[in-house]
Amino acid sequence: MCDEIAQTRGITEMANRPVAELVALIPGATRVFRHHRINFCCHGDAILKNAVLKRGADIATVEAELRQLAGANPLSLPVAEDDVTLIAFILDRYHETHRAELPDMIALARKVETVHGDHPDCPLGLAAALEEMVIELDDHMAKEETVLFPAMYKKSTMLLGPILQMRVEHETQGEYLHRLEALTNHLTLPDGACGSWQRLYRSVEKLIEDLVAHIYLENRVLFPRFES
Repeated sequence: MCDEIAQTRGITEMANRPVAELVALIPGATRVFRHHRINFCCHGDAILKNAVLKRGADIATVEAELRQLAGANPLSLPVAEDDVTLIAFILDRYHETHRAELPDMIALARKVETVHGDHPDCPLGLAAALEEMVIELDDHMAKEETVLFPAMYKKSTMLLGPILQMRVEHETQGEYLHRLEALTNHLTLPDGACGSWQRLYRSVEKLIEDLVAHIYLENRVLFPRFES
């Protein structure tokens, strides 16, 4: 749906890219960042080399692990020049995906908590956190779909306030992602975890990656087009 314009910097300049951009570009990048304790939820705008330095990690090692995940794929983001196409991509790839996947994720979390509630590593409270997140996220996406995006289609000059509100709500969503990380012990499965528990953590991992990429694409690509 949305044209992909290759980022000419390539994988050789990962160190100078924002952490959230790398999450959006490289499936599985969050695993590398978890391993090295690099924050990608609320501080995704941090440049990779600075985030790595803050954690006392080795930039060459982190880059090598990310490069292995990226493989031969060009690092590109959907940054269509026309706003309508970019917004359509966001709606289809992220809004519809969140709505489709979260109900099943909540049901799976309830199942794991019910069956394994006495296990010391059980993510008790995860279903409730996801339910709260759904309410916040549904409200946020509805505001974008009924107010912000239509105003963007019309090239309204009264967008700074709504965009600022969306940025504030993105910060709240980042806090929810931190909660998910904490409740799941950074998606660490215990030995012998059942299939449902494994599926749950895979689903949560995808949600986190999708939402970080979603927020990044709006904050760093779409919104700045209307803030100048």
